[in-house]
Amino acid sequence: MTTDPIGAIADPTINQWLGIRFRNIFIEEAANNEDAVKASRAPFPFRLIDSKVGKARVAARMIKDFDPAELELDLPPAQMGTTDNTTIVFVPGLLTGMLGIAFEKVFPVVVERFGVKIIGADVHPFRGCEANVSDIEKAVEQGLGRKPELKAPLITEQDNPTPPKEVILIGYSKGGPDILTFLVARPDLAPKVKAVMGWAGANGGSWLADGMYEQAKAIPSFDTLQKTATGLSVILKTVYPFISLGGFQDRPDEVDILGAMKDLTTTEREAFLAEHAQEISDLGIPQFTFSGATTSLDVPAFQLQGYRDLAKHDQDNDMQLTQAEAAMPADNAPHLAMFHANHWDLSYDSFPWADSLRDVRTSLPFAREPAMCAIVLFMSEIGLLT
Repeated sequence: MTTDPIGAIADPTINQWLGIRFRNIFIEEAANNEDAVKASRAPFPFRLIDSKVGKARVAARMIKDFDPAELELDLPPAQMGTTDNTTIVFVPGLLTGMLGIAFEKVFPVVVERFGVKIIGADVHPFRGCEANVSDIEKAVEQGLGRKPELKAPLITEQDNPTPPKEVILIGYSKGGPDILTFLVARPDLAPKVKAVMGWAGANGGSWLADGMYEQAKAIPSFDTLQKTATGLSVILKTVYPFISLGGFQDRPDEVDILGAMKDLTTTEREAFLAEHAQEISDLGIPQFTFSGATTSLDVPAFQLQGYRDLAKHDQDNDMQLTQAEAAMPADNAPHLAMFHANHWDLSYDSFPWADSLRDVRTSLPFAREPAMCAIVLFMSEIGLLT
């Protein structure tokens, strides 16, 4: 992986082993995390007959279709190296900032524990992929973006940040296609990018986004409405009931909801990949896939029909994406884990609309902190985070 990561990933044995090793590290982390252990208990009364304990219980709860044989492997503890050279740049999804901040409580813990540098790219919550390229450029080239500390202000030019030497890009939801668009627009920056990870990234679009886009287009006076907070509320509540726009204050002049939704449609993403997937692969950057899979019992009421619609294509969907839609486009991108979690729980500390939906949603917390710690340990161990 250190000398020839693309060649290593192309080897089926190494490709498979990378998934086994990551899951091993994740299970170790989760089994030593009090919140993850608690969340892994079966609901009453099923816990009375649940014979699984320790790592087996955590693995069965947090990883979909986990093979228990992996628990029998006697693997050494993960070894953490230095973190001086690499910055993790996290690119969030649509509506970021209005659903809270992804990994809001997790990133500070990871920084404190490992000393790794993390920046959140300050991508716009309502803008198309091409427009968001400039925000990713600022993070990769200048170190500008969101600090990992809770409620911390943005890193701006006035802070005189040190530009990253090299980066690992992690894209959540729309952040996935934002990153791929960035790579096409700025191939000259590819040497700085040690790896790209899709964290439930909508790389192939979403069938649900297809319907959302058509629904939004049908709203009268759309262009006028989207320029005001009141108008945005009308538009988004049509698509996302219960959403709160209390955080709508930054960069209102750049709002382009139709552009953002269009870039999440399967038609748009499939056309993009048909034209650029090989071009992105030829950059020689290792790609890794993480996905989620949920059930009808684990989604809020207003997302239930969407889950069912996606289930017609793939039972293992996360209520927003199928497994194929979440996959990174490289032919040999290792799929490191299919987590048992819905799309929102993979990244947010609590469901954004919990106050409105607490009576209709089954609480099923996902082990976000162990997952992110496992990513850091795994990437360090294979030599891509140094």
